[in-house]
Amino acid sequence: MMLLTGILLILLVLVCGWQGLTIFFSLSLNFVVIILALVLVAGGFEPLIVSGILSLILLATSIFMNTKQPLTAKTAFVTSLIVVLGLLIIIVPLSQLAATYGFGAEDAEEIEGFGLAIGLSFQKISIMMIILGSLGAIAETSIAVASGLVEILEYDAQMGPKQLFKAGIAIGEKIIATAFNTLFFSFFGSFLSLTMWFIQLGYPISKIVNHKILIGEGLALLIGVIGVIATVPLTSWLLNYFRKPKDE
Repeated sequence: MMLLTGILLILLVLVCGWQGLTIFFSLSLNFVVIILALVLVAGGFEPLIVSGILSLILLATSIFMNTKQPLTAKTAFVTSLIVVLGLLIIIVPLSQLAATYGFGAEDAEEIEGFGLAIGLSFQKISIMMIILGSLGAIAETSIAVASGLVEILEYDAQMGPKQLFKAGIAIGEKIIATAFNTLFFSFFGSFLSLTMWFIQLGYPISKIVNHKILIGEGLALLIGVIGVIATVPLTSWLLNYFRKPKDE
């Protein structure tokens, strides 16, 4: 682990120069913040409040520490917050209806000797996991679109709002497919061994597709993709909005 961390640091410095140290520091800070959040939730703090504060800190460190252009950073930060808040409207009722939180039947043997009355809401923890899982893809998409639009403005500062918005959508079209593949491969890779286990045990396809764990992760994947798609037009619109005072 230490060896891989050292290789990561060296590669960041070689590729990004001294900015690589800032990136490494922000990654380390985010890791510490996530561990602290887990300790707070395990200690009885409200998971949704902790996830809200955690989202603010993660976005601030990831965007403002690693993005030099103020307009890009401001647009990406506000966009990510709005999209995450909007996703909560979808996540909360879906989590209640799907009831995919908690443990699956396959966990029964492992947790048989443990008590489940630990004072935590598994539904809220599930919501927290979905939010954090979507946050990175949303912020990455917003930064990519905003950065592209800022570069366009450097060459044509007089471009109108409609043309700039269309340019943002055009940039987003190229990013959405990549972001979707990233989320999908992460989902598929994390459950490859479990799926193979189901197949070896002779589970029918209908039972695999409707499995509690698989459905929960599938919902998280779809919510993340919806967030990425919503990020593209919102980033384009907000960048137009934030640049108005300078133009006027």
